[in-house]
Amino acid sequence: MIPDGLRRWAQTRGTSLSEAYLRGAEKVVEILLALQRNDVATVSVYNLSRANLGRRDDELDAVYSASLHFLNTLVPQHFDGSACSVRLHGDRTALPAEYVAAAEHVEAAMTGEDFRINVLAAYDAADELRAAQRRAERDGCDISAAFEIGAVDLVIRTTPEPLLSGFLPFQSQYAQLIFLTTPLNDLTGSRIDDIVADYRRLPQLRGR
Repeated sequence: MIPDGLRRWAQTRGTSLSEAYLRGAEKVVEILLALQRNDVATVSVYNLSRANLGRRDDELDAVYSASLHFLNTLVPQHFDGSACSVRLHGDRTALPAEYVAAAEHVEAAMTGEDFRINVLAAYDAADELRAAQRRAERDGCDISAAFEIGAVDLVIRTTPEPLLSGFLPFQSQYAQLIFLTTPLNDLTGSRIDDIVADYRRLPQLRGR
């Protein structure tokens, strides 16, 4: 999942970035709940790329504030820690200490295996590839088995631009790509239900 378009949503609605991102965090939870009830096992949410860290301080402050609300409040409120797990992927040294502490707390508290939420923050595909190569060399396995996140079946981006923006490129090589004209903050769980249903009606050949 690539939640996008929040700055544009704030501009068109005449609202603050902070309000737009907080609403976005709540919408991400709504979408995660919709995916969970559709028996999706794992969702990877693109919170911040490494390139995003070059944005203005006020924009990053809005993202971090909403992310803390997501990690500290929304996830524990809406997901059962015995059934759900959360994992942060990315360069933790590039993120604020408060963000990392919140992520590590929820990682420790939520250890279930039925529904897995990956949060990508300060994420860079080249970093992920190098880390996978090191694990493959250490464990004596093929690099394809050394990625911590498995193959992606479906990518949903909440803007119409047909871009992955560096989102899990190795894992997404056979993914179905959905680029929505509906902004994240206007998206509904029922729309996610329809997207998943449409995906499941299509044969998944993966090059065969």
